[in-house]
Amino acid sequence: MIGLSAVTAQARKKSWLIWAVGVGVYLLAVFHRTSLGVAGPLATDRLGLSAGQLSTFVMLQLGVYAAMQVPTGILVDRFGPRRMLLVATVIMGSAQLLFSQVESYPLALLARGLLGCGDAMTYVSVLRLAAGWFPGRRYPLMVTFTSLTGMAGNVIATVPLTIMLADLGWGPTFAIAGGMSLAYGLLLLRPAMAAPYRQAERADGPVAGRRVLAEVKQAWRLPAGRLAFWVHLSTMAGPTAFAVLWGYPYLTQGLGYAPAMASTLLMLLVIGGLVANLIIGPLLSRRPAIRGPLAVIVAMLCLTGWLTLILWPGGAPPLAVVVLIVCVLSVGGPASSVGFMLARDYNPRHRISTATGLVNVGGFCGAVFVVFAVGQILDFLEPGAQTHTLGAYRWALVAIAVMTAFGIFRMTTWLLRTRVGVLRAAARGEDVPVEIVAHRWDLLDAGEFRIVSTAGRTDGPARVRPAGER
Repeated sequence: MIGLSAVTAQARKKSWLIWAVGVGVYLLAVFHRTSLGVAGPLATDRLGLSAGQLSTFVMLQLGVYAAMQVPTGILVDRFGPRRMLLVATVIMGSAQLLFSQVESYPLALLARGLLGCGDAMTYVSVLRLAAGWFPGRRYPLMVTFTSLTGMAGNVIATVPLTIMLADLGWGPTFAIAGGMSLAYGLLLLRPAMAAPYRQAERADGPVAGRRVLAEVKQAWRLPAGRLAFWVHLSTMAGPTAFAVLWGYPYLTQGLGYAPAMASTLLMLLVIGGLVANLIIGPLLSRRPAIRGPLAVIVAMLCLTGWLTLILWPGGAPPLAVVVLIVCVLSVGGPASSVGFMLARDYNPRHRISTATGLVNVGGFCGAVFVVFAVGQILDFLEPGAQTHTLGAYRWALVAIAVMTAFGIFRMTTWLLRTRVGVLRAAARGEDVPVEIVAHRWDLLDAGEFRIVSTAGRTDGPARVRPAGER
């Protein structure tokens, strides 16, 4: 008995060690991703950029990230997460070395595009490691810990990078950053070990051609797959666009806040996300049946926040209201992890990464659309203006509100369809990822099911069986 416990403890340590090495690549990815944020003024001087050209870096990085999600998922399913993380860290390191030497705008765009490509491979790969090395009940917690690592990297990386840029300058700073990634890749050179929670995975996995396309189609056709896509878009896209580009100018130009105040509010997005992750992960681990409703509630709260900023009488809400809205938006990212949980639970093992990539496309495509739409509306209303008025920003935020509302509509539609599928599968006696309780608002035919009470039970939900069955 003692020997068995020792073996179990050793297996747990190995699982955590493998995940830690993988999540280190994600930490580096966030470090590289945020590097341009603190190096923006230097990039403007070094490359002679306009504000529009500088914003193109954000569009390019988000666009490449979104475009790479499905290919990344396919490649992770085919070659495994360790190899993809090794490729990712080599690409990111090489891109930063190139960025350290750029003297022209096109070459800088190429470097950032390569960086976005490497960045896109990290999150899906780390989640695949978590799916293979930890039991299903621990997966929500591992998604939370992975997200927390990224957020911590976002906070920590900016300070040393700012100091390095001031002391060492452009070239040495980005050369060191690139060298860190290349050196870290040495940890991933050892051969991969068989993950303990891959029993249901086919040995050959998806390979190429029509079979790859079939896997993508299967992941998309699942009602839970569509639900996961719209969950990610509805909860993440708007807050992401606010955080990476439009939040700061809206707060400073539109509302007239001092730069320090605006920066503090944007930091509140990160801190709020950290706190929300610590709450949402354990909560969904204990009560997975509330995942869908939680995502809908968070998306509705975000929509309410956008509408408040747009419709507030006079245009400028009090600071306390703005702080409250920022806190609400900060929950969007943690709530979007529901999509990854759905991808894991409703797909076979060999397709998890492909499905996860499809989910990630939702949020980042939505963010790219919103970043573009807000900019176009501002330019249309006030062409040629270097700064924009609060009225223009209020109209521009309508794009975010409309996209969020449409996402909520689609999310709710596929949530109802997913619930029906789960209830019918449970009634047929099939295993389902999460047991749920049928309600009157579920789209079931009259008399098709009856809910059998679990009188005297307090450890689970009601069972669902076909009407007439005893």
